Order: sequence, then structure tokens, then C-alpha cells
Amino acid sequence: MRHSDILSREGSVLLISDVQKKCIKPIYKKEAMINNIKSLVSFAGMIGLPIVLTELSPQKFGGTIEEVKKLVPRLEPIKRSRYSCFGSEDLTLRLEAMNTNTLIVAGMETHISICPTVLDAISRGYRVHVVLNATSSTKKVNWKVAIEKMRRAGAVITTMEIVIHEMIGRVDDPNYDKFMELARRESDL
Repeated sequence: MRHSDILSREGSVLLISDVQKKCIKPIYKKEAMINNIKSLVSFAGMIGLPIVLTELSPQKFGGTIEEVKKLVPRLEPIKRSRYSCFGSEDLTLRLEAMNTNTLIVAGMETHISICPTVLDAISRGYRVHVVLNATSSTKKVNWKVAIEKMRRAGAVITTMEIVIHEMIGRVDDPNYDKFMELARRESDL
């Protein structure tokens, strides 16, 4: 039996929140965050991990940035006006249809949208892994405080490379070298 904090493919979904055009410019270490999100999306595609994309008021903040959107061109984002992604019934319905019990969360802004989403997910019984180096905010202090708040609430704080290693769980996977190539691209925030 494995510890519940070790990720597995079964029941997991990658949730990418609000990586939007009109908000990206002032984000702390945005290049590293974007790089790690792109690697997570590529990895998810390689292993068949479902992805859910959300956008906060896209008419105001623009759609998902092209670097991410082009990796999932057919994926329709869940649009909402509330900070928490659970402010949209569409998210709840989509997760239920996928038979999800674990969310792997990335995106921005950590203190505005990610933290309320994670807290709501935990209160709904989901296990949540927040990808530290695939999240960010405009100010480092807000990012750090939100990460600590989520950790105290029961979220597992992880990194892009840890997600990859936990999901593959073995070195004899036929795609191991491809996975390690993605893992080596990890950027620090």
C-alpha cells in the first residue's frame, strides 16, 4: 500500500488556472512558471492525464496565453467570474464526470485564484497537490503566504519534477528517457 501523498495517474487531473494574456506581464518569475506549466501539459499528454483549463473573466483578462493554449488547442476552458475555480458549476460537473479524486494544481495568481480553489477542493474531499514552481503571483510575498496557507490546510506542495517522477514511478517505463528530458527542463522560481 502506498502513502496517499504519492501521486498516481488513477483519479488525477491536472488543473491549470488562469494563465491569461492580460495578467501575465507582472507575474513574479513568469518565465519559469510558464516553462514548468508547459512541461506539465506535455507530460500529461504523454501519459494520458486529463487536463482542465480555467479562465477568470476572459473578456476582462484575456484568454489563456498562446504558449499554453497551443499545447491543448481543442481543450475548452471553463470560464468563471468568481476567484475560486469551484465558483463555476462546470468544474464540479467535469471533475465528477472524470471520476477525479486528486487535483494537481498549477497557474496564477496563487493568492487570488489558486488558494481559494485549493481550499474549496480540500473541503470537497479532493486530495490536492500544488505545483510550487508552476504557480506564481505578481508579488513574491503573496505567492509565499498563499503556499503556506494551502500547506496548513492540507495541500501537498510539490514541484514539476516530483510530479513526473511520482506519476511514472519506475525506470523501466518505455518513455522514461522522454519523461526525464521534460524533468530536466524544470525551472526554479
